[in-house]
Amino acid sequence: MTTTASAPVTPVPGSSEDSSRVHGILTAYLQSKAVFTALDLGIFESLEEPLAIGELAGKLGLEVRPTRALLVALTGLDLVRREGDTYRNTAEASRYLVAGRPEYMGGFAEHQNKHFAHFDKLGDAVRENASLNQRVLKKGYRDQGAAAGEGREGTARLIQAMRVSSRLQADKLAQAAPLDGVEHIVDLGCGSGDYSIALARHNPGLKVTSLDYPAVCDLVRANVEEAGVGGQVTPHPADIMSDPWPETSVVLLSHVLDGYGPERALHLIKRIHEHLPEGGRLLVHAHMPSLATGLFPYMFGLILLVNTEEGEVRDDEDIVGWVKEAGFGSVETRNISLLSGLVVATK
Repeated sequence: MTTTASAPVTPVPGSSEDSSRVHGILTAYLQSKAVFTALDLGIFESLEEPLAIGELAGKLGLEVRPTRALLVALTGLDLVRREGDTYRNTAEASRYLVAGRPEYMGGFAEHQNKHFAHFDKLGDAVRENASLNQRVLKKGYRDQGAAAGEGREGTARLIQAMRVSSRLQADKLAQAAPLDGVEHIVDLGCGSGDYSIALARHNPGLKVTSLDYPAVCDLVRANVEEAGVGGQVTPHPADIMSDPWPETSVVLLSHVLDGYGPERALHLIKRIHEHLPEGGRLLVHAHMPSLATGLFPYMFGLILLVNTEEGEVRDDEDIVGWVKEAGFGSVETRNISLLSGLVVATK
């Protein structure tokens, strides 16, 4: 009896094997919107204890049918677990999605939900090459971090969102940053201040001056005091494009250049080069797709399209080109996290 080996089965175009990944991409919006809705309704706070569907619906003033639909979705995301006739949070949901917890990501979710509404008009932004909310204009932030019509609550929401993203990167940046023997660093466009905080914690003898807009520095000051590094980190209100900076041998730009067009980005890098002494270093930390290991850096350009007039994701080759044009000599690149990479340029 002769046995013939079977040839590998090639998926037929259009079959379930061929289309499942695309199907997942096309329906991914359901995942984030389910979580946004659950956060808004207070479901995760309620499910710190096991509750039946009817109990949860009664507690939140909802009907049973939509409550069940949302719980099934959250169960599929492994944020809620069914135990007999009751549901309760997974450990992950308890840690990140219950208000009041140290690592709560609700502020980040609120910010992303705002993006969700804007992305309904992403086609308009692509066709018109125009920011939908005017958060960052060609010359800089229009209102210290707030989008059009937001006011200071918009600044606070942006900074809170930055904190969540920063926590995924800051410690890894602090571990990788070449700061041995450095006494002082200037963090230009410090955002939430979490990178300054991480650098201070990792380098107990380091002094950090954290520059950003006045409204942002008010929030940074509170974050610094909460972190217990007020003796090392000094928030300093300034427009980083035009105001003077303290003397230093190292400057950090973390997630700053991507908000600007090439002309403004190069202007800032040249200004840093002029400011640094010989042997001084510029550290550029950003969502660089080629140096990061996750998907988000590839997607981030769409967020910049909605929020800025000229911003784009800058890969390492773009940044290396700018620092060399500005006059920096030695340039190194390295991975930092799932979301980011680092360019180290020495004058």
